[in-house]
Amino acid sequence: MERIEIICTVIGAVAVLLSGIWFIINQIIKLSNKLVGIDYRFDAVNYRLDGIEKTLSSLPCASHSDDLTNIKSIIAQKFPSLSKSASLKLSPSRLSPWGLQLFNDIGGDEFLNANKEALFKYISDHKPLTKLDVEQEANASFFSLLNTPAFNKLKDYIYEAPPVTLENGEPYTLAVPDICFILSLPLRDMYLKENPI
Repeated sequence: MERIEIICTVIGAVAVLLSGIWFIINQIIKLSNKLVGIDYRFDAVNYRLDGIEKTLSSLPCASHSDDLTNIKSIIAQKFPSLSKSASLKLSPSRLSPWGLQLFNDIGGDEFLNANKEALFKYISDHKPLTKLDVEQEANASFFSLLNTPAFNKLKDYIYEAPPVTLENGEPYTLAVPDICFILSLPLRDMYLKENPI
């Protein structure tokens, strides 16, 4: 019986000794990881956070940039305070004499001709099925150029332009969506002339 007790005591002591050694090894690993900047308990979390940070720093990504551009265009079309004065609803909409004057003031023909390739590509890439689709994509195409040097002259015009007087006599301050709308109708016609639907 004493022999069994001695064996059990030795096994218990060895188990305690091994678990103590295992605890010490883990503490050494933790300490060395902290010294080199790695907290092993949060390594997976840190990796995920780094991935999220990289993703957020590159937003909008290419796959969502077009979505944001389309959303901007749709919002601008839903609140077109200038469009009533700048266009005539003749099925399809056309620039009014006042809108045509503004188109000429901003150098619309020059801008469209200089950026025709990029604007047409944007419309074509979105595969419009109807003439209304072309009109909407034409409007959205300008938002895709908004943060490029191509749009700088128009942004300068908007910044420096005094309030315009609408046909009803009310003053109105031009904004980017207004310029995009003014340009979109002639662009729609240019595109449909070369790409009939």
